[in-house]
Amino acid sequence: MTRDKTKFAKLELKEEGFVTYGDNNKGRILGNGVIGNRSSFNIKNMLLVEGLKHNLISISQLCDKGFKVMFEPNNCLIYDAYGRFVLIEKRVNNIYLLDLHHASFSIHCLLIK
Repeated sequence: MTRDKTKFAKLELKEEGFVTYGDNNKGRILGNGVIGNRSSFNIKNMLLVEGLKHNLISISQLCDKGFKVMFEPNNCLIYDAYGRFVLIEKRVNNIYLLDLHHASFSIHCLLIK
C-alpha cells in the first residue's frame, strides 16, 4: 500500500473499497497499480490508499511469493527462491526502508479486499 502517487510507474485510479488498519481505522482505496523503477524491478497490485501515513510492503506477501527475508540489526536482506541476493532494506528508526531503484526482480503483491 502506498500513499504517494509519484511512486507508481503505472496507476489506475478507481475507488475499490477500504483497507482496515491494525487499530481498526479504515483508509479508502483510491487506485491500484505498479510501483518500481519501470525497468527491472516492480511490484504489481499495489494499492493507493487515502490517509495512509507511510508506504507499506507486506513481508508475508514477499514470503508467500517465495522470497526469503532476513532481518539484521541495521538492515533487512531479501533473497529470491534460489538463494540469490536481490535487495537490501536499511533500518532507520525501527523502520526498514526499501530502495526500489536498486532491485533486479519483479514480484506480485496480493490484493486484499
